[in-house]
Amino acid sequence: VRLESDIVSLDPYGRTLSYVYLEDDTFVNAILVKEGYALIMTVPPNVRYSELFHKFQVEARENNRGLWKR
Repeated sequence: VRLESDIVSLDPYGRTLSYVYLEDDTFVNAILVKEGYALIMTVPPNVRYSELFHKFQVEARENNRGLWKR
């Protein structure tokens, strides 16, 4: 995997904040949200993909995917 940092790479507790990509450039964070298996949590200043994640979460919810399944 490849980790990509945004503006801040650690949270206040010292945990790594990263976007995760597979060897074939699959964007793991986006896939998890798009398929409904992750909820977004955007904390400024790390907002690079916030609009994309929000769009994917709305689509997942509207289409009853993953955690949103009824």
